[in-house]
Amino acid sequence: MRLRLALACLALLAGPTTGCNVHAVERLAMTSAYRPLHDGGFVARSPASSAPPRRPASYQLLAGDMHCHVTPPDSPHDVTRGVAETIALARDEKLDFVVLTPHLPARFFADPTLRARAAAGQAELRRAFAAAGAAGGTVFLPGFEYTDHQFGHLGASFADLDKVLAEVPVEVARADPARFFERWVADGGLLVVNHPVVTPLSSIFARARADMSWRPWTSTSPYPLEIAAAGRLAVGFEAYNVAVTHLRDGLLLLDLDFSLREVTDRIDREILAARRRIAPVGGSDSHAGWLRAAMFVLAESRTEAGIRDALVGGRTCVRSAAACSLEVRPPGGAWVGVGGTVRSGGAVEVRARGDQIVILRDAAPVALPASGKITAVDVPPGRCSLIRARVDDGYSAPIYVNCDFAGAPRSDAS
Repeated sequence: MRLRLALACLALLAGPTTGCNVHAVERLAMTSAYRPLHDGGFVARSPASSAPPRRPASYQLLAGDMHCHVTPPDSPHDVTRGVAETIALARDEKLDFVVLTPHLPARFFADPTLRARAAAGQAELRRAFAAAGAAGGTVFLPGFEYTDHQFGHLGASFADLDKVLAEVPVEVARADPARFFERWVADGGLLVVNHPVVTPLSSIFARARADMSWRPWTSTSPYPLEIAAAGRLAVGFEAYNVAVTHLRDGLLLLDLDFSLREVTDRIDREILAARRRIAPVGGSDSHAGWLRAAMFVLAESRTEAGIRDALVGGRTCVRSAAACSLEVRPPGGAWVGVGGTVRSGGAVEVRARGDQIVILRDAAPVALPASGKITAVDVPPGRCSLIRARVDDGYSAPIYVNCDFAGAPRSDAS
């Protein structure tokens, strides 16, 4: 019923009347959108399944959202959800962390007026959350979405905007725009590329015709130095954007997994080409009265530092936590979880927990094991291989096999 109402509202938006606005469409569609289980995906829905793999004892599973809009500082014409409602929804959805990403325009750091406005917006956001009081245990992290309509969108978090702007004055930013992103990362900040494969669709809906993709992935045209630097420095790419999956992929492409497959497979190829860690991440991209757990991390603590470390370490799963049950080991050795590293001379053993499991090596499916069953997967000796899993509705980050750039192997055995 709710989906039918959303489609009816979409029809109104496409026609000459405007009885529904885009936020009403979003709210209606998202009331029936996928909501992940909060058992961590480590408890099978099938009673016949064997015992689940052990979750690494040193980690706790945290549910989060890396892409969430809020007013203030976003415009109330663009975002209808304020701080108090954001806190309440985060509590209702059992979110452990939310990264708040109000929009900032391209090259805002090179314009004195826009710099001042950006700093004021971040300060306003911090004041609003302080005034709202307790957040029900959710860790709220201020950030922003760098919104370049020509080249792509970036989520930025975990650094202090005031500090970075002070270190990159206007004249420096104008002469070398890449310096802002380089300084952001040098100061401990993280960059995430948002909705990287959202290319225009032929559609009656104006939003569907917009190109919101990451142009270094989707275009051969030249792009500016700051975009090149941001792509090189990004710790993750948004594989699961809840709004994109349910409003674009599901309703218009009739394929809820389109962006998830495209982005996670592309991440594998990028890792192997660039020889660096890259993680799939997830965000609601909510502008209205709803939130979702879009990703899960295996973190050592439920703190800002613990969440950041999990993202940098690639201990992530998107859409459902089930894929975080993936483990890999050299034959007879210690199990290693998502984001970990393994050394092996020609094969690894793999297991995961769920009703439907696909094991991938370097973006190609190689095994369909039963829940909890140990399965051997061949890996080329002496060559970096990435082992990843799709488990039920979830997609995991890779486990790195024989990848020198990924660091020394770490055992997750207790």
